[in-house]
Amino acid sequence: METTKLYDIAERHNITVDRFGLPKCGSVSVWHNNRLFIALDSGINTRAEERVCLAHELGHCETLSFYNIYSPADIRAKHENHANRWAIQRLIPENKYRRALRNGYTDIHSLAEYFDVTDEFMTKAVEYYKNT
Repeated sequence: METTKLYDIAERHNITVDRFGLPKCGSVSVWHNNRLFIALDSGINTRAEERVCLAHELGHCETLSFYNIYSPADIRAKHENHANRWAIQRLIPENKYRRALRNGYTDIHSLAEYFDVTDEFMTKAVEYYKNT
């Protein structure tokens, strides 16, 4: 999925996307007063980082996987997994991932470049597809 399509999804679903200084986390999404907001770090300097951060935060918004940092019963990893799964399925669809493997893209870095994502995100995708 192209980056512009990610922004189109946000626009169609009335999700506000803006840039702020968020150097420690890179991005964040919030559900407040029945509105959805995404903030991307203004210091993001590669298209791959932008795509990964935006897709991950859209994953939170699209699956309504938000957690309450003040609730001891809320499981943060569960919500992060939902957002990652959504992002992986959009940025690296399984059929295209399998085709890339068949075409010789077998290491994390070459796969990440092929899909225009970060190496870290590609590692998550490989693990996800190993377990599905």
